[in-house]
Amino acid sequence: MSLNSSSSLHPALNLGQSLPYFDGPSGDNHLYVSLSELILEQIFYHPLYQQESNVLEEHELSAIAAIVGDQSIEAHFVQTLAEHIDAAILPQHKAIRISLSCADSDSFRSLLGGKCEQKEANPALGVRGVSRYAQPQFGPQFALECQVIKALQQRGHNVDVVVPFVRGLSDAAKIIDLLAEQGLPRGLNGLKVLYRVDVPSGALLSERLLHYFDGAVINLENLTQFTLGVDRFNEVLDYLFDPQSEAVLQLIEQTVAAASATNKPVLVTSSGLIDCPRLQEYFAEQVDVELVVTL
Repeated sequence: MSLNSSSSLHPALNLGQSLPYFDGPSGDNHLYVSLSELILEQIFYHPLYQQESNVLEEHELSAIAAIVGDQSIEAHFVQTLAEHIDAAILPQHKAIRISLSCADSDSFRSLLGGKCEQKEANPALGVRGVSRYAQPQFGPQFALECQVIKALQQRGHNVDVVVPFVRGLSDAAKIIDLLAEQGLPRGLNGLKVLYRVDVPSGALLSERLLHYFDGAVINLENLTQFTLGVDRFNEVLDYLFDPQSEAVLQLIEQTVAAASATNKPVLVTSSGLIDCPRLQEYFAEQVDVELVVTL
């Protein structure tokens, strides 16, 4: 959480910090980590670029070689992310949630070596989340992200896994199996696995999805975009993008109610909550809801 952003937020909100938007020590007791953002901001290359290295231009290969140095791609990827996360974890962080990557194919294509990503007609609704991890060509990246989590566990950190873009019950069952195959079975040594509500189905099925998971994370901007059918990056449609709409609020309430009924946590991530006083009031009344505000 940006320390400056908190001045205009409801004082009763249970705020947490986020990475890579980490601003240093504060009184917040939970940390939310976005692997997608860290890959884009700290790694700079696509971890699977070697699958298409024969079509990369020389300047891309030279840039990647300069970044990686004498390490293998796998070692550099895992070490860089694990060390960056480790440096952000503070003694007061009682909960550390790490979200597996959920950037769309356009974002991954922007990385060095990003040509290994196929173009999609609609990346926002494309191969993301579990549908990505389950595909053979992306399996090696999923394995690397799991190695980052295991590296943090080896450093003594008790981290939770957040699974983004869960579309339905089949996704839930699949990801629990995939994590177990990577040595991260839910429940082992207290490992908790949460799912992220990015699309309406994640909220509508929350009561049943929480049988598979240990909590829910609501991505407010994504949920608003896909509920209202409004591209949040299209300035022409700004007037239609409303996280405080009745439709979005009903989905949030349904998710919170399902989690409360099972005594499981709800986390909300948002970059625009500062402009949503109605939602702030609602979240302030939900004592079990944690918030991570980013810029």
